Amino acid sequence: MRPPRLIERVRTQPVRSAEIPAERITAIIMNDAPEVFLEVRKPGLLSDPSFLRLLQSRAMGQVAQNALLYGLLILIVEETGSSINTVLLVTAATLPSILFGIPAGAVAEWLPRRALIVAGYLLRAAAVGAMLYFREDIWIIYALLFGFSTVGQLTGPAESAAIPQMVRPEQVAAANSFFVLSVMAGQVGGAIIIAPFLLKMFGDRAVLAVAAAIFVLAAMLATGIRGLRRQPVRPGEARMGVVRALAEGWRVINSSDRAFMAMVYLTITAALARSIAVLAPHYTRDILKIATEDTVFVVAPAAIGALLSLGVTPLVARLFGASKAAATGFVMLALGLIGLGLVVYVRDFVVSHIDLGISFVEDRVGVSSVITMAMILAIPVGFAVTMVQVASKAVLNGEAPAGTQARVFATQSALSDALALVPLFVIGAVAEFAGVREVLLVAASAGLAVAAYLSLLRRLATAEPVPA
Repeated sequence: MRPPRLIERVRTQPVRSAEIPAERITAIIMNDAPEVFLEVRKPGLLSDPSFLRLLQSRAMGQVAQNALLYGLLILIVEETGSSINTVLLVTAATLPSILFGIPAGAVAEWLPRRALIVAGYLLRAAAVGAMLYFREDIWIIYALLFGFSTVGQLTGPAESAAIPQMVRPEQVAAANSFFVLSVMAGQVGGAIIIAPFLLKMFGDRAVLAVAAAIFVLAAMLATGIRGLRRQPVRPGEARMGVVRALAEGWRVINSSDRAFMAMVYLTITAALARSIAVLAPHYTRDILKIATEDTVFVVAPAAIGALLSLGVTPLVARLFGASKAAATGFVMLALGLIGLGLVVYVRDFVVSHIDLGISFVEDRVGVSSVITMAMILAIPVGFAVTMVQVASKAVLNGEAPAGTQARVFATQSALSDALALVPLFVIGAVAEFAGVREVLLVAASAGLAVAAYLSLLRRLATAEPVPA
């Protein structure tokens, strides 16, 4: 009996069939050849339906979360007019990561991951629905946001831990890049497009309602995720892992000057970034003299700078080193905040000495040149925040030994959130009495001074004694 005719002629390579899963093999049987040639087809990440569903659900969840936080920020400012209340709002959103971040990551290892992701989106949708019902009571809003963020501490690690199970080892880096892109897309879609539009047209109730609906949609998408396996971890092991994670993570961070300074940059940047979030509505109202719902005019250029930084920072890190890139981004951030604080004087200098067309915009378009200058300065601020985050985490990746990466990043995240909390309250309290401009200037200058002091202190502590 003659063998079958050639089914498909494509580029092939001879391999052993035991090395390749059957569903990824196309057998090419040649009429006159004694061997069987096998073609391995390696589909791209976006060709995998399960990974695509995971990415889509994560992006939708990010859109809903950013729209919610933006809407709540404007709601609190308009209802109370107090920067202290906006600090409490940010605290309610970040405190769960300090208290439950590392334990939640351990718990997420032994819970069913798909069910955890789906349930997490549904619980957050229910929390947003409750916010819509109790929107007149800001203290209930704070409590619901705390619960909302606590649920996120479980679902976030579950989504990240799903990547190695769903993709090949050589695709893990690309999959993480898609996850970062989904976060950026969520910020743009939620805080720059959806929330400002709904606030202008229909009010904060529409923002909450749409955010809840998007969370439900994300849960529906997550039901299509396949290929996730639960990790058999006993609760006792998870509890011990938390203590060891903190101890080992801090040991690695403290053992290297580069890792220590990366931790310093990340912590101060986290405090400054949250300060910007707290002060942004007050800045637009008091400095730019526009309505608080127009905060998007400052947020949108910062998001553009962040997107640019995602492409530029890896190149800068390769050319000059990740540690120098992190330091450069940190200095750029401080200078950008000082420029925003002195935006009126910066505008006067630019109009007098540099022709950027700002006066044309004010004369012909009718937009204040101060607003235009603030939008221009927001671009390098967003660029710098992203550069510090990307480059500093690259430093920690390089300094942390194999097998300690997760513990190092969990420790870094918990310490950054905890250490950034106290300065945030100080900034909010001072803004009530001194004003937004003064707080921006003092915060940026203090951040530079603290980083310089810790760097010098670290160098003196680790310097070898000079022989006589």
